Parts: sequence; C-alpha cells; structure tokens
Amino acid sequence: MNINFLTIESSRPSWAKEAFEDYSSRFNKSIKVNWNGLKPLKRTSNYNKDKTIFQESELLLSAVKERSYLVCLDKSGKSLDTLQLKSRFEGWLTATNNLTFLIGGPDGLSQNCLDKSNENWSLSPLTFPHAIVPVMIIEQIYRVWSMTQNHPYHR
Repeated sequence: MNINFLTIESSRPSWAKEAFEDYSSRFNKSIKVNWNGLKPLKRTSNYNKDKTIFQESELLLSAVKERSYLVCLDKSGKSLDTLQLKSRFEGWLTATNNLTFLIGGPDGLSQNCLDKSNENWSLSPLTFPHAIVPVMIIEQIYRVWSMTQNHPYHR
C-alpha cells in the first residue's frame, strides 16, 4: 500500500521532517509513504479567504493519484479512537493500494474537497501547529499498523 500525504505548506521545520521520516521508515516493505508538500497561495492584506481555500483545495485535488482512497483532515470530520482507526486501517488495506491524506492550508479545505473525499477525519477539537499534524497522522497510522502486525509498539 502507498500512503500519500498531500499538504499545503510553506516550509516544514527540520524536527517535523525528522519525526515524519522516522515513523515512515518503521513500516515493512508492504507500506510505502510518500510526501508531497505544495506551496500555499500568497496571502496579502486583501486576500479573499474563500477563494484561497477553494484554489488551494483544487491544487491538492489535482495532485491526487487516480483511484486513491481520499481522507481529508478537517475539524468537522469524524473523531476516531485507536481501535476505530485500526478498524478503518484494516478496511483501507483491503479497499485500496493508494491511501491519500489531504491537509489543507492555514484556512482549511473547501467544501468541494470535503465532498469529494471518501472520509473526513478530525484529529481533535484542538487546533495544532500545521507542522505537527502529519507527524501525528503517521504516528497513529504506524500505531494501528503495528497492532495488525502484533508488534509491541502499541502496548
């Protein structure tokens, strides 16, 4: 399975890159993790928030591989506990070879983008720094994958 991360990002701090790469490297050869960071639109003092959200979302959608199972990260998405995520992950393993997580820019994702996704996932009702979100996702995916492999990581 390919696990793809598509995100709007201006830059990622080195600690976030290192943490993401650390978790990505822990999977066996059955899982390949791909990263694609796309530059955000310029936000000037008179930018139109709705237009920017729409354009950034369209940019993300245009980079999605055909037949990807699309999961959007959004505050209005469904919250999952670890066992629910494990169950979802097992379903993803049987449903697709390409699992893609979309992470919008600082203003979020468009409704069009959310409507085109297979699932919308909320990590928490809290707001997190943009750089930490991919690290949280890959850690949780690694956690549930390790459970499916009877690996002791989850304990």
